[in-house]
Amino acid sequence: MNTKATPRPAAPEAQETYIVSEGKKRGSTRDVRPESAIDRYYTVLRVHAGDAILTDNWHSNEVLSHARNNFEGYTFVMRTLEAWGVVIENDHRAHYIAGGRVWVLDLEPCEGKENRLPGAGAGRK
Repeated sequence: MNTKATPRPAAPEAQETYIVSEGKKRGSTRDVRPESAIDRYYTVLRVHAGDAILTDNWHSNEVLSHARNNFEGYTFVMRTLEAWGVVIENDHRAHYIAGGRVWVLDLEPCEGKENRLPGAGAGRK
C-alpha cells in the first residue's frame, strides 16, 4: 500500500518586531518578547504613586485621576499596556509615566478579557 503522509505545516517564524497600532506610540516598532507570542491578560487593580510622596496640587490630582479612570478595573492584553507606555515589571506590578511622574499599577493576571471591576475608576471616591 502506497500512502503519502501529508507534511506537517512548518512552525511560523519567530517575529522579531511588530508595529504598534494603538496607544501613544502609534506607528512605532517594538521588539517582541517570547512571552508575547501568547496573549497575556492583566487586570489593573489599583493605580497609585508607590513610595513617592505626591504634592497635593491640581496637576498631580488630575494626572492621578486620569490614570485611575483609564486603567483601574480594566483588563488589558499585555501588548496594549506596553503600547501605551506601561512597563510590566512582573505579573503583579507595572509602572507608567504620565505627567512627569511614575505611577505604579498593581496587576492581577487573568485568563482573558473581563468586564470592568465594580467600584473602580470614574465612580470611585
